[in-house]
Amino acid sequence: MDLFIGRTIKLGASLQQAHYDVLTPTLTTNADLFAWSAVDLPDVDPQVAIHKLSIYKEAKYISQKKRKLGEERWLAAKVEAEKLLDARFIAKAHYSTWLSTVVLVKKANGK
Repeated sequence: MDLFIGRTIKLGASLQQAHYDVLTPTLTTNADLFAWSAVDLPDVDPQVAIHKLSIYKEAKYISQKKRKLGEERWLAAKVEAEKLLDARFIAKAHYSTWLSTVVLVKKANGK
């Protein structure tokens, strides 16, 4: 059973061949141990990787102009945000003045 179908692991170009020969079968054999997305880590306490903005009360924010994504990109962003919300890796922001526009980038596989 190939657990790497549709998934990519990149090894450094400077990796010596001997290390490559050891790593490749080890990674392939243990593919089920990797977390390929946030959903794969349901038992990980969000406090492990929590991020909060430390903001001075006197700080002045610069508000960016809201940009429209278009329906396809908006839907893609919504789906990804819902996945992260379901996995409890993100929460709704309580400091909305500091948010910025979502930037979507296509993956190497075209998604």
